[in-house]
Formats: sequence, structure tokens, C-alpha cells
Amino acid sequence: MKIVITCPRYFSEIENLENILSNQEVSIKKHNPKNQGFNYQEMEYLLKDADVAIIGDDYINREIVKNLPNLKLIIKWGVGTDNIEIDKNSSNPIILNSPADIYLDVAEHTVFLIGALFKKIPFINDQIKNKHLWTKPVGNRIAKKNVGLIGYGMIGKQVSKILSSFDANFYYFDPYVETSKNDIAKKADLKVLAEKCDIIIVSASLTEESEYLIDKDFFSSLLKKPVLINVSRGKIINENRLVYALNDKLISGCALDVFEEEPINKENQLKNFENVIFSSHNASNTYEANNSVNSQITKSLLKWIKDGY
Repeated sequence: MKIVITCPRYFSEIENLENILSNQEVSIKKHNPKNQGFNYQEMEYLLKDADVAIIGDDYINREIVKNLPNLKLIIKWGVGTDNIEIDKNSSNPIILNSPADIYLDVAEHTVFLIGALFKKIPFINDQIKNKHLWTKPVGNRIAKKNVGLIGYGMIGKQVSKILSSFDANFYYFDPYVETSKNDIAKKADLKVLAEKCDIIIVSASLTEESEYLIDKDFFSSLLKKPVLINVSRGKIINENRLVYALNDKLISGCALDVFEEEPINKENQLKNFENVIFSSHNASNTYEANNSVNSQITKSLLKWIKDGY
């Protein structure tokens, strides 16, 4: 059996996997992408003869799988599988994700981004370190703010749990989630979020329905000049329209962990705004999350082998 690993965050688990599989005929190879992930052509080359692929943000579609007759199992590091353009109910190959408990890390990252925007911490840091100015800009408090969550899965619910200690009010838009009596947030449509919220957080999965969900119409309907946070997928927000929204002061600022193109293009206009904070698709990257997800991947792989693949 040949296992190919293209996700650097799983590399630390390889020695453990080799020890577990030491009594079997297994070949394990790793490949480190230069950027966020390998493209279709690179993956087709790297996965030739592979039985198992453990991948990160690498791109796979049905066309290249046709040329990979040995490929039986794809395990995606983390939650989102939008980079795997194959029917997720496929049995050839089987596709698994590995969410583990990384929603905890993404939720924490989200809250820290909100705090950094509201208290203008990156701006103050830059003024003191690089411009030698003792600047004192006026910030905002989080307490009692209205928070809108676009996507109310594990991440959205954990964010609302953390921010509830600030006596915030919560609304969520998610057509796939029904309200339960234990929910902190109230279900609403996008119009309500746009009109009522001071903080808007994107934590939805990327689907055909959610692609460019945050576009001109949404920005035009904003009433309170909120801050916008995206910890989900870059293509949920139309970045060109986001630039217009910042120029027209329709939003007070934004913090982005994800982008339409990753790594971000050198010429990206969002770099021109002092009230925009960047993070490098890194919200879930903690020691605890890495250990948790790697353990889940190994268990999933061993179960698949035990079941006779």
C-alpha cells in the first residue's frame, strides 16, 4: 500500500504512523507544497500509484481521479472539502474529513481578531514600533454589541458562547441549521444581520449557494458600519466589492484569515487599508489542534485498513 501525504501539518505524525504499520508492506511519501497547496496537475503527478492520499488545501477533481486507478481513500486535514471537486458521497475514492475539535481554535482566533479591530491594536503597534509615535486612537467596546453569524455550525456556536460573556446579542443566518431551545443566537435572514449588527462573522462552508454571498447588495444594505470577520473561505466574500465597501466606509474595518487567492497577491488592494487585518489562513494552527486532527486522521486510516479496504 502506498500512502502519499501532501499536508505539512500531518508530517509530525508520520513516524508514529510508520511504527504502527511496521508489520505491513507500506510505502509512505511526503511532499511539501510551496504555497497553500498543490494544483490539479501537481496532484495528479504526486498521487500516481497512490492508494491513500492525506491532503491539505490541495486541489483534486474527478478528471484527475480518472487517471489515478489505485486511489481508494482521500483524507482531508481539517473540515472543509471544497478543494475536492468530487461527490462527497463517493465510494471510489472514499473521501473523509477530520474536523476533530479545531472549531475551538478557529473560534478563539475569531474573537481575538474582533478585539484587535475594536481596540485598534495592530495600528497602535505599528505606530509605536515603526513610526515612533505614541498614538492613542479611540476604540470600541464589545459589550452589548449585536453580533451576526453567517454560518452557525460548531465555529459559530463556539464564538457566540465566548462572546456571550460580553453580554452581546446574537443573530445567525444559516439555511441548513434549525433553531433549538439551547441556541444563544436568533435565526434571521441576511437583511436583518445587515441592518442590526455591529460585528459580522463569516464562518460558513463554501458551497455553490454561499460563493460570493457577501457582495454588492449585502454591503449596500449595511446600516451600522460593522466590522467584518472571515475565518471560513475567501470566496464567500467578493473582494472587489469589499474594497469598495472600505473606500465608501460602509464597514468600519475587517479581519481576514482567508482570501480568494492564497497566498494573497502582492498587488491586492486590501493591503492599502489601515483598518484591515490579515491572517494567513492560520486560525486553526495550534499545537492542540494539530495533535487532535492528526490523531483523528491516523485512527480513520487504521480503521479503513482494518475494514479490509
